[in-house]
Amino acid sequence: MKKFFAVFICIVILTAAICAFTACDDLKNEGRQVDMSLRSDTLYGLYWYGDSGETDDTMISQENMPTEYYDPSKPTLIYSHGWKLSSEEREEFATLSKTISKTGGASDNYNYAKELKELGYNVAFWDWYDYAHELENLQNEIWVVKLADSISDKDSNYYAAVKALDGRSFAGEFVRSMNAVMKNAGDQDVILVGHSFGGQVVTAAAYTLYKLADEGIITNTNILPDRISLADPYMPGTEVSGEMDMLEETVSPTPTALKAADAFEYLNLKGAVIDFNGAMSTMTYNAYAGMFPVKDKAVQTQITEKIKNNTVYVIQDALINAYGKVGDIHVISRDYILTTFIEGKKGNLSGCTPNVSMTAAQLREYVGREFSLAGKGFLISDATMTEILDE
Repeated sequence: MKKFFAVFICIVILTAAICAFTACDDLKNEGRQVDMSLRSDTLYGLYWYGDSGETDDTMISQENMPTEYYDPSKPTLIYSHGWKLSSEEREEFATLSKTISKTGGASDNYNYAKELKELGYNVAFWDWYDYAHELENLQNEIWVVKLADSISDKDSNYYAAVKALDGRSFAGEFVRSMNAVMKNAGDQDVILVGHSFGGQVVTAAAYTLYKLADEGIITNTNILPDRISLADPYMPGTEVSGEMDMLEETVSPTPTALKAADAFEYLNLKGAVIDFNGAMSTMTYNAYAGMFPVKDKAVQTQITEKIKNNTVYVIQDALINAYGKVGDIHVISRDYILTTFIEGKKGNLSGCTPNVSMTAAQLREYVGREFSLAGKGFLISDATMTEILDE
């Protein structure tokens, strides 16, 4: 009886050990849990255009969207606007009036969403107008999680943004929106386009998506952006610090331009193609950037080299020569990139531009080199590319 009891005890212990081991293995296989849920009733979000391509025909991201708004068999282009002086300064996904007036109508008053839908794309627009006002703080809203209680000025737009995000970031919310809609995405191109500070949004979102795929949290890799196109991106020296939303990653106080440049390096290694198109002189020519420059020259050089080595780096000389180095050129750069993208897809370009008609493989061959747009003004049909090797 004692022998039987001893054998029984051994079996129980062995069984418990096996169960414990299996449970631990299951836990390990399950991986880290990430909150991918969407919130409702927000004043920000990713809006998808219906077949008409009109602003009043959009639907905010949700699961199981009608194919009129998202068709998993089609390529996808998502655009993000940048800094806005106020909530009233809203832009539609169309040519801006200042571009039309400045260029004499050369941009043809494009409705980009409509044009892209007709070319067979799913089209979405990241709307964060209500919280894009305080230029010195936008990097923290985009890249990391902040707590509202940590912000002293309770009347600031920054406080309103952090309170609305409630423990999340705009890059994280962008990713959650994409994931909810595109879970069943087919093997088609995914392109993110960001203008000005919107360049930080799409870069941070792309970085997050690829990191989550590395962990196996995102399993359908068709959602990963093949290309990130930046129209006169804003690369400030203001520091970003905190915990990244959805990622187990801490950002120590770092110039935003350096954080973005590091992301370019990572994304390039992952095979994403980034074209960096600079117009306003305070944002290019090694001067990052504008009102918030990187003061450490060694860091500034590091940023510049990382950008040149990991993106198709374009200085839009033709546009700058035609319209000046500051002011409306910032918007003109945006419309030029979007218009040239569409015209390239239509086959209406006489030459080759690095951000449009080259394939991803061709673009990648030129990583680390500088380019200059040849031709004058905003004449899309004359857009060509001239290669300038680094000296």
